[in-house]
Amino acid sequence: MAKDPIILYGRAVQDARNRLRSAQISTMTDVLVAELFKPGTGDGTAFATVFAGWVRKLPKMNEEVGSFLDTRAAKAANRALGAAQVRADDFVTPDGAIQDIYAIGDMLRYVGEYFEFGGGGQNATVNAVNQFRDGLRNQLAFNKANRARRPVTDYDLTEWPDLGIFKNELLDRSVVKYMERFYGPYIGADISGTTTDALDVLAYFLADSIGSQNLVSNAGSVIRLGDEMVPIATMVLQYHHSLMECGLALSLSSKSMEKSASTNGAALSRFNLYDYTTFINGAANEPVASVMTRGNQTLARDLAGRGLVIIRDAIDINDNPYADAEIALLLDDPANNRLFDLNSQYTPFAEKRREVMMTEDGYYQNGNPSLTAFASRQFGNLAVAGQSYDDIIRMNSLDLAGLKGSAPTLVFDNLDAALQADRPGAALNARQVAAALKLPPQPQSPAQPAAEPQPASQLAPGDEPDADETSLRGIDPNRLRKALAIASLFDN
Repeated sequence: MAKDPIILYGRAVQDARNRLRSAQISTMTDVLVAELFKPGTGDGTAFATVFAGWVRKLPKMNEEVGSFLDTRAAKAANRALGAAQVRADDFVTPDGAIQDIYAIGDMLRYVGEYFEFGGGGQNATVNAVNQFRDGLRNQLAFNKANRARRPVTDYDLTEWPDLGIFKNELLDRSVVKYMERFYGPYIGADISGTTTDALDVLAYFLADSIGSQNLVSNAGSVIRLGDEMVPIATMVLQYHHSLMECGLALSLSSKSMEKSASTNGAALSRFNLYDYTTFINGAANEPVASVMTRGNQTLARDLAGRGLVIIRDAIDINDNPYADAEIALLLDDPANNRLFDLNSQYTPFAEKRREVMMTEDGYYQNGNPSLTAFASRQFGNLAVAGQSYDDIIRMNSLDLAGLKGSAPTLVFDNLDAALQADRPGAALNARQVAAALKLPPQPQSPAQPAAEPQPASQLAPGDEPDADETSLRGIDPNRLRKALAIASLFDN
């Protein structure tokens, strides 16, 4: 039987966003370790080394032939190729050792630009690759009416990193911004064209490697094998795009994939924010299948099997003289809840955003659409302690504190307290961490068998005991160094 929704308010809402983000970046780190490193070594997998070798062998364009526009395009293609080949050398050494794991993301982006500027010549295969790339983008979602962003003014003067989420500002009409406000964990850089471009490059790489010219079939193979997760992971971990923006780009129907009946005309047949196996279309190929399963376990651990939706955020309450707290819901079993199948929710969000842009009197409204305009359709029947959804959405922090007193098991201003009743023990989480870093299994004491989850630690954050030094014996130093280097990227 489905559990009742939990109401969060105040700081607990942002804490829930942070918990969701933490689970996502943990899984994306696991993806890069599994897809790029041979188990137990610092050496690259076959995919990593062969792809880098392929990039190094791509041909330069002749800059002396053709019209002025042709030569200019050839120069642009060669600049992109040169940058990709430099990053290939940064990525993996000639003897196969992985160096800069994020360089592969740059390689894919530069190779995409290389083909876009005419790289590879004008043969039928390359032309098909370019047509396939253009057709991978959903026409509705990538239309400027819905994909709405602009560069942050004087961004260079901030000296912040040159990353998509930081240097781009989403406009009020952006559908993805509306969805990211509702689902969390943060507002990104709008739907990701780099994600579909990377799928195009990998489909061509596979064609060049095995001789199959069926780009639709190749794209499906790239997804099932987990290769497409590599550019997604690098973009998410470097804050070029959010995970939602990558998943939406692949799960909305497109001209290029319309012949793929098994995936409903999209690269992904389904995209559920709480089921990472949807990123590989449920395939069982290792090692990526195990990574996605562990990711689902991490999500279930971090949010106690619940899914987050925000029904009133800081944008809604900005300059409001009464509403002073964000409000969110934690819903049961999100992996099997269609509300979290984001490919199916894009059109409803787009329609609602269009609907609220004009008043009933026909006047256009500036500003962001309210979250409750969408949420009321989903949760209009919600009632807690005699208070209806319409009552709850109008409450300020004092009202919500009163509601908490009336329904202490359903209303919380503390995330950990909200999750305590349903949260599994800490032992499962420890095994996930060990698996992600490829640490050897530790013996279990007779009093704590491996199959039984243990109670969560009662230690305050930051008071956890140091790891036993004996647990690090026998680990390859280079392997440990790389794992710690990855982990340090997310050390706050």
